[in-house]
Amino acid sequence: MHFPTLNKTRRAIALAFLSFSTFALAQGFPSRPVTIVVPFVAGSPTDVAARAFATDFSLALNTPVVIDNRPGANQTIAGGYVARSVPDGYTLFFANLPAVAPPSIQASLPYKGIRDFAAISDIMTIGFILVTSPDVPATSLKEFVALLKADPSKYAYGSSGISTPIHLMAEMFNKEIGIKTLHVPYKGGNQVQIDMMANRVTYAFLPTGSMEYVRAGKLKTFGVASEKRDPAYPDIPTMEEGGLRSFKATVRFVLVAPKQTPSDVVGKLNAAANKVLSSEAFYTRVKSVGGVEMSRPATPSQVAAQIAGEEAKWDALVKKAEIQLE
Repeated sequence: MHFPTLNKTRRAIALAFLSFSTFALAQGFPSRPVTIVVPFVAGSPTDVAARAFATDFSLALNTPVVIDNRPGANQTIAGGYVARSVPDGYTLFFANLPAVAPPSIQASLPYKGIRDFAAISDIMTIGFILVTSPDVPATSLKEFVALLKADPSKYAYGSSGISTPIHLMAEMFNKEIGIKTLHVPYKGGNQVQIDMMANRVTYAFLPTGSMEYVRAGKLKTFGVASEKRDPAYPDIPTMEEGGLRSFKATVRFVLVAPKQTPSDVVGKLNAAANKVLSSEAFYTRVKSVGGVEMSRPATPSQVAAQIAGEEAKWDALVKKAEIQLE
């Protein structure tokens, strides 16, 4: 026997209960500490930025904010953990874009891509610098490009792993100047630096924190890959000034939550994040990372659109450079 009226009643009750539960969650949020999951090790530029952000974010939310470092697998360990977490706003992902450089390069993922999260905040970008081994016989970007073009087979670039931002930046650079050089992937940026100083690899794109080695004569740099010169190193020209028109290699830091997080909770998190972004104190703490450009406060939908655009840009590069799936 069928009881259509009873089935409709049960569905209505279930929906009403779900709506009430969501409302109750949002009304009481936050009632306990919030965890920000960081996809890189403690002391990394991402970790430094996340901890600086967490300090003000905690004050804005009026609740403790804890950092949980889960490095490895090009952010997918951290991202997968957050994606599987209860979507209640208490577990967030402090991601770098490109994050996973999206499904076009990763054959299997615990989630489809960074767009499969609920966008909360676009926090900031950091610029990278083109760094080379100390014995490279060039004194400018123009001379270095000419050197690479003369015999690309003689040179290799280092990265922190396939499809990581450092890898994709170097591929973008190679495409821009029309060459193909050997890719040597490492487990982290520090190992790239060490082998570059020993002349085992020729070049890489690294955070501006590497400038300390340039100043010490252990590495060379031929340009900052951001829109403007870094105020901390005003004598280093941008890549565009060096002759590569419109060349930019930056990493965007974003805060996201599991996809099904209630919109009211996302709204509270977004409001708190925007309060942090409006604070000069946050920039003062985070500028030590180098090449920092703060983002403006934005709505969750605006942040989602920014994330989608950034991922699409890197996805197109992956296809154009024919980077193989893992």
